[in-house]
Amino acid sequence: MKTSVETVSGVEKRIRVEIPADEVSRRVEEGYAEVRKMAPLRGFRKGKAPMSMVRRVFKESVEADVAERLVRDSLAGAVKENDLKVLSLPKIDGGTFTEGQEFVFTATVEVVPEVTPEGYKGIPVVKQKGEVTDEDVDAALDRLRESFAQYHAVEGRGAAGSDLVEFGFAATSEGQTVEKSDSASVVLEGGVPFGKEFESHLAGVRGGDEKRFEVQFESDFPNRKYAGKRVNFDVNVNAVRERKLPELDDEFAKSFGDITGFADLREKMRARLLQEAEEAARRNAEEQIRQGLLERNPFEVPKTLVDRQVVSMIEDTANRLVSQGVDLKKVSMDFEKMKERFAPNADRSVRLSLLLSAIGEKEGIDVPFSEIEAEMKTMAAGAGIEYEKIRELYGDENRMDNLRNMLLDRKVMAFLLESAEAKEEVAE
Repeated sequence: MKTSVETVSGVEKRIRVEIPADEVSRRVEEGYAEVRKMAPLRGFRKGKAPMSMVRRVFKESVEADVAERLVRDSLAGAVKENDLKVLSLPKIDGGTFTEGQEFVFTATVEVVPEVTPEGYKGIPVVKQKGEVTDEDVDAALDRLRESFAQYHAVEGRGAAGSDLVEFGFAATSEGQTVEKSDSASVVLEGGVPFGKEFESHLAGVRGGDEKRFEVQFESDFPNRKYAGKRVNFDVNVNAVRERKLPELDDEFAKSFGDITGFADLREKMRARLLQEAEEAARRNAEEQIRQGLLERNPFEVPKTLVDRQVVSMIEDTANRLVSQGVDLKKVSMDFEKMKERFAPNADRSVRLSLLLSAIGEKEGIDVPFSEIEAEMKTMAAGAGIEYEKIRELYGDENRMDNLRNMLLDRKVMAFLLESAEAKEEVAE
């Protein structure tokens, strides 16, 4: 067998295969012999029919079968011999069977491109130095305090300020019911979920009040049920509650377990904010590295890999919606539009993955199993489950490869950050 490989593009190869006539004849004879053993012919027991009759009756099927096997077997050998990383099914040209002649065909396949990374050392990076001021800590403590707000029944006045109003309602537009509920609530001045015009009609209400009013919703109102409509509301107020915040003192601080007092809470909040700032700075620096890599290394990306990444992104989106309690059967998901929207990011993701892998190979960066095992143990501890369950989850070869690739990308990125031309500045 003689093979040759021609480069069609950065992501396509054309393999030409030539199989000598004597090899073709031998495979054909073996095909007839196999058919003779198995195929029944009237008047003859299996294996006893004259070969001339077998040739005449089964000529087309044997030759078609031999041609298919020659293509399959020889192509597999050519791919292995030339160390090609094939992504797509082959497009076959030729392969016409003619008795007594050599068998010749070409197969065009999409392959993983051979990426030669350039300019990946010394990429300019601005590293933001995170600073946390007293004002930042105060704001974070206020947000924490507000998350522990409690609402108590209002006495002696109507709803005002940031009070919580609980009510039942019926909403109609042009005689049609838009929505109806016996249990709804809004925090005044919040604008959610009915907007501030709706809330203005609740100012001064008390528990037991009934109100009827009309609201004109803007065409871009987030809730599409109401957008652009003039809606009549019949509201029955169940209760009005005012928000009360806990005091920022030692008692509040100690409710968080390992905190000794308010001063300790303040310092731990400062440390957490600093950690978050440093993490944000790291992510920002990594994005600058990625952009620098892409600008210095233009190359063609296989459509097959991009399509796979798009499908993966759609699956991730669907899984995230399910985890949020969304019933996908009730959601209209336009997959064609999703593919179109995800395609640019999928292309970028594939391009970066190929680049990072090539840099890792060039620099001799690898991920031994000990590091994979350590990562799985960290994952198990973080999820509060036994290591064996995580190990079982990643027993699948594809999942293990994905984990290894994630760790490899992480190590290569750390290497690129260390070799970057870094300039530090204070984040604003």
